[in-house]
Amino acid sequence: MFQTLYDDASSPLFLVGDPKQAIYSFRNADLPTYLQARAGAAEVYTLSENQRSTAPLLRGLNALFGRNDRAFMLPGLAYQSVDYGAKKRHALVDATEPRAPLQLWSLPQDDDGQPLPKLQARCAAMEACAGEIARLIGAAQQGRITLAGRELAAGDIAVLVRSHAHGSEMRRALARLGVGSVELSQASVFASNDAEELERVLAAILEPSRERLLRAALATELLGRDAAAIDAISGNELEMLALIKRCTEHRELWLKRGVGVMLRRWMVEEKVSERLLARADGERRMTNLLHLCECLHEASQGASGHASPEALLRWLHNQRTQGRRDDATQLRLESDRNLVQIVTVHKAKGLEYPIVFCPALWDGRPPGFPSGLDGKEYHDDHDQPLVDFTPDVKTVHGGSALISDRLALETAAETLRLIYVALTRAVQRCYLVVGSYTNKAGKTASPTEGNRSLLNWLAAGQGRKPEDWRDAGLSSAEIAAAWSQLAADHAPDIDLSPLPTAPGAPLAPQRPAPDTLAALPAPGRIPNAWRIGSYSSLAHGAQHEGAAVDHDLRAGETTSAPAPLPAATPFNAAEDDILRFPRGPVAGECMHTVFERADFTEAQTWGSAIATGLRLHPQSLRPGQMNGDATALLPAMLANMLSDVLHTPLPDGFTLAAVPMGRRLVELEFSLPSKHLSAGDLAAAMRDHGYPVPTLDFGSLEGYLRGFIDLVFEHEGRFYVLDWKSNHLGDGPGQYGQTHLHAAMTVNGYHLQYLLYTVAVHRYLQQRMAGYQYDTHFGGVLYLFVRGVRPGWRDAAGAATGVYAHKPTLACVQRLSDLL
Repeated sequence: MFQTLYDDASSPLFLVGDPKQAIYSFRNADLPTYLQARAGAAEVYTLSENQRSTAPLLRGLNALFGRNDRAFMLPGLAYQSVDYGAKKRHALVDATEPRAPLQLWSLPQDDDGQPLPKLQARCAAMEACAGEIARLIGAAQQGRITLAGRELAAGDIAVLVRSHAHGSEMRRALARLGVGSVELSQASVFASNDAEELERVLAAILEPSRERLLRAALATELLGRDAAAIDAISGNELEMLALIKRCTEHRELWLKRGVGVMLRRWMVEEKVSERLLARADGERRMTNLLHLCECLHEASQGASGHASPEALLRWLHNQRTQGRRDDATQLRLESDRNLVQIVTVHKAKGLEYPIVFCPALWDGRPPGFPSGLDGKEYHDDHDQPLVDFTPDVKTVHGGSALISDRLALETAAETLRLIYVALTRAVQRCYLVVGSYTNKAGKTASPTEGNRSLLNWLAAGQGRKPEDWRDAGLSSAEIAAAWSQLAADHAPDIDLSPLPTAPGAPLAPQRPAPDTLAALPAPGRIPNAWRIGSYSSLAHGAQHEGAAVDHDLRAGETTSAPAPLPAATPFNAAEDDILRFPRGPVAGECMHTVFERADFTEAQTWGSAIATGLRLHPQSLRPGQMNGDATALLPAMLANMLSDVLHTPLPDGFTLAAVPMGRRLVELEFSLPSKHLSAGDLAAAMRDHGYPVPTLDFGSLEGYLRGFIDLVFEHEGRFYVLDWKSNHLGDGPGQYGQTHLHAAMTVNGYHLQYLLYTVAVHRYLQQRMAGYQYDTHFGGVLYLFVRGVRPGWRDAAGAATGVYAHKPTLACVQRLSDLL
């Protein structure tokens, strides 16, 4: 695409890429595409300086990746040695056991001199890294290791792993030595053991008479009973009855007040928090439990269909078993303390850490190929990506190589790039475990998988073709010799020593002395919270989110103009007159929907708009409220109203029937920033410009003023704000005359509403319209009380009924704008 767009010498195209960090094949990162782009470039520039790692560590990394000319296997991607950049690095001062910037630890052997089995080797590597991390933190606490003049902190250390399973294993190893860690994970909280345990507890609360469910709940770590305690409860009728009674009470509370309230009380009564927080991983477990409680509470609210306990329990089970993940369910950090960070290599890309541990990059098991696809994804002999749907074909399209070999080569090359990303995250020091292990091959243990690992390819693969590495058959001794030679050639930047096997020394807990703890003094003034306000929140104190929309939410509260207005002449409305339409907020929503959906200039669209309005907002009718068939009368009422409103001449001499869809903005949303809008200042501005002031009890607004304008339209170069009002002011023309409209506008606070809307549209047009002038281009405000808008109705002064029209002065609009 870019070649097509910019294939012109007068339009140079610059491409930026980092091929050694192309590790996201699951996001369709495609290294051959980069190589093709580079091959077609007129000029190629390369960053030659590293601004992250210290000079000794850089020399060690250059030596490791420069050991093999085909380090990254694929043609066209060679390792280029980088120099030390000018960016200042913090000094790491270690007065304890000396360590090389690139510290290699070789996997140990068993008593017979053979490499360890894979699982045993991984456990040894994890324990060794945990022990070294505990040693570093302990020495730092004694002031013997500093970074940038301060004590080295746990947060300066990262452990990079290939999988979350390895991350959990590392966390347990650190926890056994009293080292706190945090795992940056994208896993779902529903995949945790805590979700399974909570499901078992909720099942017991839902059916407390089933002893099997009760025993299963007691066995969870949430309730913490061991086998002896469960057996004792099962054999004691009084204790069992007491347990059933507590669960029954929890169930009743669940039914009465919801799952959130019930779980909070259950946690207090069963001392769940104390039990979990006493564990080494207590913060993680407690965070998961609170997160799950929040998810359950949210799922039980609204129209989700999970309000009943049975439905909610099924929902929890489905979340656990179906593996759904999103941002809301991603595991949360359990602490903001300074903790060792455990990160997958994929997630660490782009980040840096003073000290990095890589305990398991030596694993030689080849990654699996993508599954679940109908075709095989690979690159052909010309490096073109393709998906091969041909059944039972084993060779690459247009060539002789096996597809399995091509896939193996591409996945191996990506694994090498992952190793590169992992090792280049370190700033001062990197610990790398290397060497061989054995793996079960039939009835015997073989070192083949371990010896041909891709980490060993870097040290021992020189002179061999990538395609031949899996069949090279190097011995464990040859692998060990290659690593020894690398370290000997590049001392002291690289050091190779046996993996420490002595148990790590637990880290002494660091707790502050009680007499050093004190509460902060209370602030003299707590400022108002940042919030989003609306017209309804300013005028009526409404705080809910829907207040910003305000489709006649308060229409049912004021149904007539206030006294002392004269009584209107009785009017006998027809059966299909809109005056007989139901009243209240639901009726207002229905009418708004009709006006939103209808094309004013195309009468054939009106029927569909009316049907949609009634379907989305069905009207409730009292017995005897209508004399005829409601299914026929309600659409007829809305059709008559729509025709009347659209054909009633407005004060500027036109009708809405002349306004096409292309000149309408329906439900125009605005958010106006408000540093400090006070009720007093707003009231003073309205009063100074002659507007009646509604009761304003919002205090002040810090944040945003948000709203939705029913309709903004343009006619002959002038823009109008229009608001549909469904208020029922009476049953005759007289009650929709100007006197009554002014009273209704005042009692409902609509003057404030249209002033805010005018400010929003004024700002909108200032930004969007070249040469905009308020007096020329803003036509004014129209409030249409639609039940009384008729082409043939006029009040005593000859004005159209139901139509309130006004244009605020520019001075007033500017003053209100300045207040915001």
